[in-house]
Amino acid sequence: MMRRLLLSLLTLLTLPALAQVTQPPAPAAAPDRPRYELQMPAGFQKVEVAGHAALCEPGDVEWVTLALKSIKPATRPTTMPADLITRATAARAKIVAQMKADLALADDKAASEFFDAKLLPTLKKFETLRPPVFFLVLARPRLDDLTKDGWGEPRFRFNRVAGVTSYNDNVMLSMDRPMDDAVLPAFVDPKNTPEEKAKKLAAGVVELDTKLAQMVSGQSQLQVFNLIAQHIGEQHMDPLKLRRDQQWLTMGVTAYLTAGYAGEITGINKAVWLQDATFEHPRATLLSARSIDLLAPADESKMKPAAVPHYTQAMRRKAVGVVMAWTSKAGDAAIAKTLTAIRKQPPADGAALVAQIKEQTGVDLAAELRAK
Repeated sequence: MMRRLLLSLLTLLTLPALAQVTQPPAPAAAPDRPRYELQMPAGFQKVEVAGHAALCEPGDVEWVTLALKSIKPATRPTTMPADLITRATAARAKIVAQMKADLALADDKAASEFFDAKLLPTLKKFETLRPPVFFLVLARPRLDDLTKDGWGEPRFRFNRVAGVTSYNDNVMLSMDRPMDDAVLPAFVDPKNTPEEKAKKLAAGVVELDTKLAQMVSGQSQLQVFNLIAQHIGEQHMDPLKLRRDQQWLTMGVTAYLTAGYAGEITGINKAVWLQDATFEHPRATLLSARSIDLLAPADESKMKPAAVPHYTQAMRRKAVGVVMAWTSKAGDAAIAKTLTAIRKQPPADGAALVAQIKEQTGVDLAAELRAK
């Protein structure tokens, strides 16, 4: 639930113009294009005050400057990257020790390296994430005048049929590539006094600052969860080389343990992470987890490509639920017992894994794994 709430921050309204704060598309889908750079519109000046930048005409410089000077620091969540770094550093010894015990590891070297080489450096990158935003201060008709001759393309385009300008109002956050300059129209009413214009502009800038902070906070928390899950999966579960009818153990254990570790750093309770991981909206068109037989999962190669991610997500939701049911009966130590047994004697198939779990922990998961 919390993660869905965090993801809802990806589209947020700001300013009289509709500005959206979004995360970048997946790298595979991202177009291979140069970074969009601001081209100063003819007759405009740049006003920069304390990290904020506006573009305006000479007659507006005075009140725009006053507006930017009046801006006070935006309200920031207590889960900004710097806060997560502090929490991660404080909880490090506890989490590393817990990982060693939960995953039945011989030492804590891999967990310690994960903190030093991946988690903390990534959070430090988030801490310095500052998208280049420019507020284009003007009346709406003036924007049409600018774009008629092609200024601002491809972010701005004048539609000659409709006689109006359309524009891209996204503020893109990315650590993988240089961020585009985000030029956001801040429309003013010429009938308003300079004081009224300044007040409206300042309010819009503060609103965007607040929502950008929320965005960075939310993405930082998600990144903590994703990085820990990736570490557990790649370093400790993938080497087990489990078959497809055993993959539920990888999916379920990874998410279950990650929820606890991420909770220590993000402040989001483990139960909330797990509730989100198993949630199925009643009106969703996604495949139901109940219908999945984890001991005989469908062959991905025989599915339509578009169906594969939905099926995989349904598998994951069910797998997490199975591990939750299992540990509620046998305790979290059941995971370490099972992993130790698997490393010593890998089970031949899904049924053999179920038998091994029953032998090691006293819980028969066969009914939980079957379709219902």
